[in-house]
Amino acid sequence: MSSVKLLVSAYESSGKSTLTSTIKDALVINFDRKEYGFNVPHANFTNYEGMGSVINFINEKIKKYKETFGTLPKVVVLDTVTQLYSAMARYNGNKYTGFNIHSQNNSDTLDFNSYVEDVLIKNGISVVIVAHTTVDSDSGRHIIPASGQFNKAGSWLSVVNDAIFIEKATGKLVVHFRGFKFPTRTTLKDIPDKMDIESFDINEYIDKLINSKNEADKFVL
Repeated sequence: MSSVKLLVSAYESSGKSTLTSTIKDALVINFDRKEYGFNVPHANFTNYEGMGSVINFINEKIKKYKETFGTLPKVVVLDTVTQLYSAMARYNGNKYTGFNIHSQNNSDTLDFNSYVEDVLIKNGISVVIVAHTTVDSDSGRHIIPASGQFNKAGSWLSVVNDAIFIEKATGKLVVHFRGFKFPTRTTLKDIPDKMDIESFDINEYIDKLINSKNEADKFVL
């Protein structure tokens, strides 16, 4: 079965973790330097010592998940990659100087995205990338902070085909699937531009993405 990458982004305290905690058969990797507050399988990553330490940690927790539940997780949730990226930048800023800081940040980002694509996705594990956003003062668009080449390429939006944004508007949460103001995109055609979060089932959405990917894979030559 195919697996997919889905980006879920929003401001702080806009329901990202609450929404992604409802994903079935998932392992949550918590990068937020605080205890994860939901009763689902999770692991708290607290000690960044290079991107290799992150990859080894995720591999170890996937192994523990399989030992515990007898199967691999269907989904790995990375919550949040913005905090992971901050830990990476802080570590590299302390370890390297000058241009080497930016070079190492780029290298680590490529390594992490290669791991997601070439290990998790290729082994049939879908990945949900959770990220915080800020508002760009020039364009008024919501963006996911990054730096260097990765930022110029479009940050985390550039490494996924599907991305949703949770907007906290007029006292309710709205899930956006497409539009220029927010970091969104979707490969599904039969989906509205947005809907209230009460009407949104993230498990159903992931299943639709996987089914769409399975259909597209039939046309690979």
